[in-house]
Amino acid sequence: MRFHNLYLLLRNGKEFCHSHIKNIGISDTEHIICTYLLGHCGGSQDDVAEALKLDKTTVARALLSLEKKGYVERSINSNNRRKYILTLTQKGKENISDIADIYDVWLRKISSCLTEEEQKNFDEYCKRLLIKSEELCKEIK
Repeated sequence: MRFHNLYLLLRNGKEFCHSHIKNIGISDTEHIICTYLLGHCGGSQDDVAEALKLDKTTVARALLSLEKKGYVERSINSNNRRKYILTLTQKGKENISDIADIYDVWLRKISSCLTEEEQKNFDEYCKRLLIKSEELCKEIK
C-alpha cells in the first residue's frame, strides 16, 4: 500500500463527513471532541487531549468554542479543584447524536465494495497496523 492512497482515502472521508458536520456549525475537531464526550461523560480537558492524541492548546480552543456555542459545559471537579469536568449540554447531545457515527457510516459505505470476509480481514489488518504504529510512536518518544 502506498501512503498516498491512504492519505487520499482519509481526505475523502474527511470531505464526506465534514459536509454533514458543518451543518450543525462545528469543526471536525469540535465534532470528534463532542463524540468523545458523548461516550465519556465527566472527563477532563487532559483526558480528552490524551484519548484523542490532540495537543492541549487545540483542545482548549475547541472547548472554548463549544462552550460559546452551548454544546459543552465545564464544572469544577470536587476531587481536584484545578480541573474541570466536561459534559455535553442537552443541545450538544441532541445535535451530536445524529452525526456522532458519521465516520463509521462513511466507512460502511466505502467498504460495501468488499465481501464480508474482505471486510473482516481489512478490519483485522487495520487493528494490526494500528498496534504497530503505536509501538513505533513509543520508540520515538
